[in-house]
Amino acid sequence: HAELATDQGCLLKSGSTRRQRTQSKGTTCRTQKSSLNTNNQATTSLQNSATLIERDPLIYAFWHCLFEHTEKLVDRFLELPISLKTWRALKPLLAIDKPNSKNMLDLAVAGLFFNRANFSGIISGGPIGGMSQKSDYKIDCRTNKSELIARIAQIADLADLVSIKFGDGLAEIKKDSRKTSSLYYVDPPYFLMGDRLYRHHFSHKDHKSLASALAKARFPWILSYDDHHVIEFLYRDCDVKKYRFLYSVKKSKLNLELVIANFKLPRKILGD
Repeated sequence: HAELATDQGCLLKSGSTRRQRTQSKGTTCRTQKSSLNTNNQATTSLQNSATLIERDPLIYAFWHCLFEHTEKLVDRFLELPISLKTWRALKPLLAIDKPNSKNMLDLAVAGLFFNRANFSGIISGGPIGGMSQKSDYKIDCRTNKSELIARIAQIADLADLVSIKFGDGLAEIKKDSRKTSSLYYVDPPYFLMGDRLYRHHFSHKDHKSLASALAKARFPWILSYDDHHVIEFLYRDCDVKKYRFLYSVKKSKLNLELVIANFKLPRKILGD
């Protein structure tokens, strides 16, 4: 079994045990049937289930509805005008901190809307084109509904393999620290600018707490971070490599990102 928890921050755990079907930047991935053995040597086995643990209510609700209420999510999104009027109407939903069965679909639609309509997809950011909409790029310029719905349908096909939880990835790591049959992928909020990008960002203390929790964990894990010397220091006893990834905040460009693990990483990943 696998679980992913995020708060822009999220945790992903994956594994081989069959799960009961559940109702739904940081990420952590855990596997029960690990693709690494206890000697930290890579193997060829793959995970057949995963769980996403998400702290942001809107993002959690989106994933929950994508897997559990796909048609309702698609129907609501198709009917939704991508406009400033909609932006203003949905903005109060940002204040909701706990999703429930009554507000789940509204939060899911809002999460998808703000991801497409806001600058750089930042949930709490401003609309593309600004409140005046005088820019060459309008609020709807990143919203191709037919393409998005096709992606949603494709991902929804994995519903029997993925479960979603609302929660804290760091707490999940601490709880599972003695397990050895899981592989975690951890994608915490950036060290720099995290407070500008994520509604639930990390303090310096949180970053240190994550490093401490992972140092005590017996399971194999992979961690991704923005390139910063403080992070390299916190994980100085781990395998740390730098890879280039394409980012689209402000403009598309290749940036270095740290990939860290408690096992030996390959020289190249993701076509780097």
